[in-house]
Amino acid sequence: MSIQLTFSQTFSSTNFSTLNGLPNNSVFSIKKDSRGILWVGTGAGVSKIRNNKITNFYEEDGLAYNNCWAIEEDANHNLWFGSYGGGVTFYDGNNFSVYNTSKGLVNNYIRKIFYHNQKVFIGTKSGLSVIDINSKEITNPVINNDLKFQVMGFFEFEKSVYIQTYRDGLWKYNEEKNQLVFLHHNYDSVFSIFKNNDLVLVSFDGFVNKDKSIKKYNIRNYINDSKPLNEFGNSVFWNFVSDRNQNIYGVADGINYPSGGLFNLNNNAAEILNSTFNVQSTKQWSLEYDSNNNVLFIGTLDKGLFKVDLTKKVTFYNQIKNIIDIEVTENTEYYLSEDGLHVKGNTYMYIPPKDFYSKYQLFFDDEKLTLKEGFSFARFKNNNLEDLEFKSLKKIDNTIWVNTTIGLFKIAKNNTVESYFPIYTNTFYFTSKNNAFFQGPYSKVYLLKDLENNIKHSDFELENSNNPRDVTSIIEVNNNLFFISRFSGLYQYHNGEFKSLLKNNIWKEKELIYSAVNNNNQLIISNSKGEVFFIKTDDYFEVVNKIENSEIIGNTILFLKSYKEYLIIGTEKGINLYRDNSVIFLDEEQGITNKLFSSAIISNDNLLIGTDKGYYKIDLKTIINNFNIKPYDFSISNIKVNYKDIPSSNYNWFQYTKKSIKLPYKQNTVSFSFNINNHPLPNKLKYRYKIASDEWSQWSSENTVQLNHLNNGDYNITGEIKDYSNGKTYSSKLLSITITPPFWKTWWFISLIPIILFLGGYILYRFKINRIKKEELLKQDILKRVSETKMEALQSQMNPHFIFNAMNSIQNFIIDNDIDNSLKYMGEFSKLIRKTLHNSSLQYISLAEEISYLKTYIELEKLRFETEVTTTITADDLAIDTIGVPPMLLQPIIENVFKHAFDSNSKNPKLTINFTQNNGSLACEVIDNGKGVDYNNSNKQSKGTKLIEERLQLLDHSSSNSFSTVSIPLKGTIVTITLKIYTLNN
Repeated sequence: MSIQLTFSQTFSSTNFSTLNGLPNNSVFSIKKDSRGILWVGTGAGVSKIRNNKITNFYEEDGLAYNNCWAIEEDANHNLWFGSYGGGVTFYDGNNFSVYNTSKGLVNNYIRKIFYHNQKVFIGTKSGLSVIDINSKEITNPVINNDLKFQVMGFFEFEKSVYIQTYRDGLWKYNEEKNQLVFLHHNYDSVFSIFKNNDLVLVSFDGFVNKDKSIKKYNIRNYINDSKPLNEFGNSVFWNFVSDRNQNIYGVADGINYPSGGLFNLNNNAAEILNSTFNVQSTKQWSLEYDSNNNVLFIGTLDKGLFKVDLTKKVTFYNQIKNIIDIEVTENTEYYLSEDGLHVKGNTYMYIPPKDFYSKYQLFFDDEKLTLKEGFSFARFKNNNLEDLEFKSLKKIDNTIWVNTTIGLFKIAKNNTVESYFPIYTNTFYFTSKNNAFFQGPYSKVYLLKDLENNIKHSDFELENSNNPRDVTSIIEVNNNLFFISRFSGLYQYHNGEFKSLLKNNIWKEKELIYSAVNNNNQLIISNSKGEVFFIKTDDYFEVVNKIENSEIIGNTILFLKSYKEYLIIGTEKGINLYRDNSVIFLDEEQGITNKLFSSAIISNDNLLIGTDKGYYKIDLKTIINNFNIKPYDFSISNIKVNYKDIPSSNYNWFQYTKKSIKLPYKQNTVSFSFNINNHPLPNKLKYRYKIASDEWSQWSSENTVQLNHLNNGDYNITGEIKDYSNGKTYSSKLLSITITPPFWKTWWFISLIPIILFLGGYILYRFKINRIKKEELLKQDILKRVSETKMEALQSQMNPHFIFNAMNSIQNFIIDNDIDNSLKYMGEFSKLIRKTLHNSSLQYISLAEEISYLKTYIELEKLRFETEVTTTITADDLAIDTIGVPPMLLQPIIENVFKHAFDSNSKNPKLTINFTQNNGSLACEVIDNGKGVDYNNSNKQSKGTKLIEERLQLLDHSSSNSFSTVSIPLKGTIVTITLKIYTLNN
């Protein structure tokens, strides 16, 4: 039967309230800025919404006042927030600045803000202020009679700004004179005004002006105070917007009457849209339209903010409940529900269960039953209407068949029940108009031919393992029929016979659920594990591709459909549009809130999906065209170093302003967030990242990069975002992090290491050398001092020896009463003693002093021994004043000459002392012509000679050539001492 039923669509909407993070559910102002940030002014603070994440700002953050009634963006892309009670707040992306009455504002209660020509117009409840956006200079335009009025709206026309007041008329701003010019004052209680192209809508009191609360004017007519074009509406409208299709929307609050809501104001009427847009509030105040994404934002006074997608990609119809199956013919949609068959074409028709049952009864009342051989009608007879349950629909040649628990029904072209067949089946498939396969419940598959005339019956018994059982669907591809079994795998029917691919080891998959055929004529089958197989069947059976369960969103597959290059997979999570390893995913964000999918079918470019609450119509063409949108811009935010936020000066409009960050080696734990700006469906994004050429991280809904304990070096981080709203993947370089090394790992320090090591080694070497030298010098000083001490000791040994001999001589002179010689001797002796005392403390004396000393000593020896020894001392033109010699070295030799060489029998005794220089050495020869002495005989060697040799050893003259004695008996002796030339310092 045909009845009147209106099918109204429901748009997808999302609600933001205090439950989601808004500071208050009273939303007075909304603004989508040029950066894609949504700003929401509430009664308790301002919210920033980016990618569905809410950040709130309050007075303590710098706002003039928490109650925000107006938001505007200027040409410099800075924001102005108008508070109702605290003045206006300017925000440049980093800092808030307050402008109020103390700074020249006319009033702190802001109702509207409007931007035009480098100025923001601040409309208050008691006048108008104008602020230059560059200089921030505030001016208050001159008004005749010092009138204070309440501003309700602005509009621009022909480069001039017009101001609408509540009860004081319409005014025009004269920029040159900074004055307001009054135009007309014919209407009281104006609540809002909206200019759209060359029209103006003006809202009045909906109670006083019942059914005429909105007046539509030609803009020139309104400025010139002419009559309106139309009047309609019965509520107080506070705000208006128009979309890309020139639809005008208005929000109303009935104030004291429940007449508010969201309205479509086209066609000179106010059509309520609350249920269509699923906005459950009659107290609506603010509107904003996002033209980039075709999204409408609605601010209410009691339920927060609503976001409505106007693209109509997904619409929902709730007039038909509990849908079981859907089929579509050329111009008609068939919805099988628990309460009957709904037919939606040019008109709506409904076939209730009783119509099906009537046809059932007529069949059994007819004595000429068409089904004969092999059929038992016993199980079908005597069924009541309550036994009728609808199971599925099937279309064959634009004819609809309805499967029920009491049999199979055919629907006529006039959408009535044409015929009934007592066939009970789980699934069926028509191979032609009158031939069909049927799966008996818990039984075999059978084929019925010439269904409407003389039925021929063929059974495929289960004793044959190749015959199918538990079939869930039957599908034809490449002139072959395939039977999909819930427990027994896949069967192929060809030339009148079945073949089990499982039993014949062709394909071992068992638990198969759904099937489809794609545009490449491939068989698509899903199994109970959520896997999908692409199968080539034309020449031979081959699985050419497989979708793993992890590649789609959802665990349980509820339906499979093919559309152009896409495979559509319905799951308990939503709808996957799969193509070439990428997925477009539809869920709550696009309006699919009910996911108990019972059926699905493709109709032209639409996907129809049945649920228990109604059905969805999804515009596949619009959704897939979204695949070609331009890439989004990546942004970096929330950078933390060693778990602390970096200074806010590094950000502008909440984004990190650089592409790199340089940190010292101790600040090596870094985290940050990355995202894409102004995304309409941010919950559809998955994120991953990698460092340089490392492996990618796992896909995640978390957009945070966490890098712990980085070693020094450079780290180039690349991010990748998978967008399930369009199936695309975007990648971009995110951030370059440089961890500077400690100074001991820097290149300059490393390059200095060889130099440092060399210098250190050299310094150590020099230190050791100097220490060795010092030790050697100290050792030499010690040895020298030891030598000197020993020399002094040897000299002291010689001196007593000499003195003892001299004293004996003096004693002998005295005994002999030789007064003259004793006195002479005493004089020479004292002279010699003085020289001896002087020289004995010196290691070297001049050769001249040595010769003088020897002459004095020889004179004493001559006196002592009373001999006339001829003495000759020669120095061979040597520099006797500068050549140094050890003192008293020759004295013992001279003593031996006088003591041993001469005696009373010696004739012409002669002593010669020669000093000569030869090859850098000083040779000292003592020659006498005495009787001779054998100095080589150690037993006869005098003590003085031993002392000389020891002194020469201490003076490093230890060689055999340093001291030599040659003696010839009765002819004399030659003693030679060879010394190193020693030069005295002057």
